[in-house]
Amino acid sequence: MTNEDNARNAHRVCVEEPRNAAGATAITALESLSDSVHDADERALRALQMRPIDALALLHLVEASRGDRFLSPTELAAKLHLSTAGVTKLVDRLSRAERVDRRPNPRDRRSVVLVPTPNATADLTRAYGHIHTPLITVINELSDDEAAVVARFASRFSEALRRDTQQQELAPSA
Repeated sequence: MTNEDNARNAHRVCVEEPRNAAGATAITALESLSDSVHDADERALRALQMRPIDALALLHLVEASRGDRFLSPTELAAKLHLSTAGVTKLVDRLSRAERVDRRPNPRDRRSVVLVPTPNATADLTRAYGHIHTPLITVINELSDDEAAVVARFASRFSEALRRDTQQQELAPSA
């Protein structure tokens, strides 16, 4: 078993168990989903020939641009929890790969905004289509009530993970 396999399976060694068989079945299905998403994400990163942090940055930039909004390097650094020096190196890599352009900020000519290139958007669509297409297909097969249950679970679990992460970040180190 590789270190990556160990990291991916670490959640399976927890002592606490679900209260019933249905909960255990749901957790097994979620673990399978997590593994599948991880594998699909790895496939997308290989296709893009990018580091995970670079792909995440590009996703943020494309998402913002779809709302006719462009992020500054400082805003991107905050989203990625990177230093400004770290985000500068990241943007340099994306720029060399012709996936991002630096342009004058239309609201403040002294600064720049980061604009994903058409190639970047097409690359992301191609690389992540194998994740997005089946997701939409499966969601569209659910009844409204089933989709509401999935949404409620995903929201509650996401919020619980966020809270736990924030508490760990705020806790003093030993």
